[in-house]
Amino acid sequence: MKKLLKTVIITVIILGALTAGGIFLLTKSDDEVGEFGTRRHLQQSDQEDEHAFRYDTEQLATPLVREGEGKNVLNFDDYNVFSVGHSKACRDRLDRLIRRSSPDFENPIIAYNPFGTMENSYYFYFKTQSKYMVKYTVTVADEKVPDRIRYVNNGQVKNVSTEHEFVVGGLIPGMTNYIILELLDENGGHRDEIIYKADVPEASLPHKVSYERGKSDFRLQNGMFFMLPKDDKRIYTYDNNGYIRGIINTESGHGRRVFTTDSNLVYQTAGTHVAKINRIGQIEGMALFTGITEILDFSYDGYDNVYALVKDKKQYKIVCTSTAGGRTKDVFIFPKGIKVTSIVSVTGSKLYASTSSPMGIMRIDGLMSADPRVGLVFGITSDWVTTPYKKKIVDPTVPKKKKKSEDDKDKKKNDKDESEDSEDAEDAEETETASGEAVLVAPEEKKDPPLVGWDMKDSVLSLVADESAGKTDVLTFCVEKGRLIHAVKLQIDGKKKEAKLLLDKETEFDGQVFMQWYDHGYSIIANGTRGTYEERDADFRVTRTFDFGREYDGLWKYSLEGMCFFG
Repeated sequence: MKKLLKTVIITVIILGALTAGGIFLLTKSDDEVGEFGTRRHLQQSDQEDEHAFRYDTEQLATPLVREGEGKNVLNFDDYNVFSVGHSKACRDRLDRLIRRSSPDFENPIIAYNPFGTMENSYYFYFKTQSKYMVKYTVTVADEKVPDRIRYVNNGQVKNVSTEHEFVVGGLIPGMTNYIILELLDENGGHRDEIIYKADVPEASLPHKVSYERGKSDFRLQNGMFFMLPKDDKRIYTYDNNGYIRGIINTESGHGRRVFTTDSNLVYQTAGTHVAKINRIGQIEGMALFTGITEILDFSYDGYDNVYALVKDKKQYKIVCTSTAGGRTKDVFIFPKGIKVTSIVSVTGSKLYASTSSPMGIMRIDGLMSADPRVGLVFGITSDWVTTPYKKKIVDPTVPKKKKKSEDDKDKKKNDKDESEDSEDAEDAEETETASGEAVLVAPEEKKDPPLVGWDMKDSVLSLVADESAGKTDVLTFCVEKGRLIHAVKLQIDGKKKEAKLLLDKETEFDGQVFMQWYDHGYSIIANGTRGTYEERDADFRVTRTFDFGREYDGLWKYSLEGMCFFG
């Protein structure tokens, strides 16, 4: 019996030791993955001091040659690229090449901008025998230019695969760029690498935007600034250090908006055209509006529907078509006299429109129904009394009526307070310090309620979807108020018919100013008239101010994690 008990005790000890060891290994593995994730995030912030260019990089690099002797890059027809048919034909050609060859890491399929949508970009395709992830680094000989590091998002578990298809972007115009491709295991361990080099022609804009640091120590968030310059049909992307990292082509114009989803980029390519491209630059859909002269503003709902704000004779209206094709249909016609400045749609078949005359924000419900209708109007009642929507007004300048029982309670409470505090000063109250000394405390400064003094003639709405939680909608925009530009963050509860002002800050002296707010609490303030833009922290302090040096129509920042990169 004692021998049996001894055996059991020894077995329990061994099993306990094995379990503890297993827990240690699992914890250690999790720590390593966590460290790798942190390192990966920092590397993709474009703010690290790493410089991959070495003394032997030039000698080790394989030139990317598009013409003549030593050609190793495929070229594609760039005529009439903005059509689904053209992109499909290019995709079919790539698929044929993949089927007929056996591309591996040392001998990949490489194509220059195969779909014609992104200048200075290279498409890669290859297979590996084991599962790896791909990291690429774009570096130049100039140590002052930070490296661009990206981890390709292949959509697989732990981001490893045996099949690799991606586009390398971020090459700087006017310089010799070196592309370092690395194969990594699931924990970020280095397995293999190869280096290419490409000479990139100068761009029509300077390759560097100047910047100044602000008073905030907040680290700039990962992402690219999408710049839409005035009188330039291309869209340019800039990194956190102000370097051009991409040039996006259009047919004849870019409008003022860019939208992203988990796997698509949506933007205007002409006055009446909107393109939807995937993570490698292929056009998956085109919204071709007919019967209109020009898109004044547009919004994308993430389900192929594109809504455009247009003006027909003397009236504004919203029209809709699909990136999958189809006719253009009228969704909502605004009554004469209402001037609309911008629109933004929300998942759930509703859309907000900012108006300058009468001044306010309208919510239109049932976009996909046969009879879209105005759900509410956020405005001053007297401004909207002559419109058909006076019963839909949510006016924050008018106190909300309380129920009778609540009024009675408040009246009794006020009577009691008045009798107890009859000797208090009218505009200040008396209190005591810890030493018993009486001091006067000034009443809290009263701020004007929303809408008071606002001029929304240049307002452009932006939606903060991550803070709505499906119950309320949070909008950001800028208004002119007291001859200054104010950044506004507004929460609207359509069910309760309430609006709450979350932010109202002076930000600029003049110009058309765009505001974009993010779920991390930071924001972008972009002055298109002055050609400047800045990133601010959660306390609205400036982290960094950039000077583009010329006027632009719009600026938006996106991480692009789902497009091609892993972040």
